[in-house]
Amino acid sequence: MTNSSKLGISLWSQTAIERTEYPALHDHHQADVTIIGAGFTGLRAGFELVSQGTNVMILDSQEPGFGASGRTGGQVNPMAHETPDQMRSKLGDVFGTRLSQAYINSADELFSVIKSNNLDCEPVQKGWIRAAHCRKAEKSLHSMQQGWAREGLDIEMIDTEELLRLSGSNSYRIGTLTKSAGCIHPLSYCRSMAKKISSMGGKIHGNTRVTSVVPEGNKWRVNFHDGSVLSDWVLFCTNGYTDNVLAGLNKTFIPLVSLQAATKPLSNEQYKKILPEGHTIADTRRVIYYSRRDNRNRILLGSLGRTPECSLASDKRRLITAFKTVYPSISENDIEYFWGGRVAFTPDLLPHLHEPAPGILAGLGFNGRGVAMGSTMGRVMAQRVLGKASKDLDIPTTDLPRYRFSDAKSLAIGLVIPYLETRDRWDIKISGVA
Repeated sequence: MTNSSKLGISLWSQTAIERTEYPALHDHHQADVTIIGAGFTGLRAGFELVSQGTNVMILDSQEPGFGASGRTGGQVNPMAHETPDQMRSKLGDVFGTRLSQAYINSADELFSVIKSNNLDCEPVQKGWIRAAHCRKAEKSLHSMQQGWAREGLDIEMIDTEELLRLSGSNSYRIGTLTKSAGCIHPLSYCRSMAKKISSMGGKIHGNTRVTSVVPEGNKWRVNFHDGSVLSDWVLFCTNGYTDNVLAGLNKTFIPLVSLQAATKPLSNEQYKKILPEGHTIADTRRVIYYSRRDNRNRILLGSLGRTPECSLASDKRRLITAFKTVYPSISENDIEYFWGGRVAFTPDLLPHLHEPAPGILAGLGFNGRGVAMGSTMGRVMAQRVLGKASKDLDIPTTDLPRYRFSDAKSLAIGLVIPYLETRDRWDIKISGVA
């Protein structure tokens, strides 16, 4: 790594639209709905509610987009980790089908919100390539394509020649192309959406860490350092940054880190060879490699890791190795930024919507699909607040899971990534590279 590398600083923080200050909240207030967390989910919920004249207060311990929402790769991917049939086997026909359709529509839904509200976030809807990293993965990739195509997703198989042309990488043999997918500047999206909500009368406050939520009559009092908000509904939209304010919620998922690296501006000659038509790409590794372009001659590539600051040597090395594997023309000296953000992976790889008490909602667990599905979850939560019955929502409302990850979670997480990397290497060894 070169001395000029920016460790723990995201490219997005350096290139986003101008930051708006949202002052900390003090004293005691009332609202119809209090939303905890100003990322993709909380902002979309707030937008939908304010649009209907609801008095909304959005609180964030930092600022809009501070967490993984503003640190993600910004890929808008409208597909789950399993086929629709597999989802129906877990959720039943009704909710399995509804959730599958929610995934399919999630990219178009987000890009429609962006366009209709003139959100300044560099949207690009050119499609998403998913590539098999080994021959063993090719069978599951075919199954995913067939399963989602039957459900109505515009997804097709692409052969080696087309994959090389669209990706600029000769590391893969076959892939799928999902045409409605794309990417955004994630931090600009959060800042632009927050500005839109504020302009419509919604109230947003940063640097306001919620310490407890307690019942008061038929309402809920949301307490913070020197004040509170009394409201009919409280929405927990904190995903990988969830704490224990809602007891047990932070033990219902595995908090992994989505790592990112970005190059310096490349020469036009080098830049135009990589993802030349503006597609995004991800592969089938368990410790995934995924990549995209920005519009400033940079290439971004991500994976999974342990530290949002990318402070572990293993995290930095994983990103460097990923670049060498997928785009060997990019050298270690070309990489300028290294950063990450915490994401929530659920054991069933599905998003979770919980209503543990009347007036309390929690939506989280997007398993690396948070740009599209995090926004969809926000819309669904707003619909519930506005009176839609749980049985009619796109996402099933479930009890807080009975499983609980132990207090040794940090140790377990430290073992997860090496274990998954070993399985990835073994798949390549026994079946051959794709």
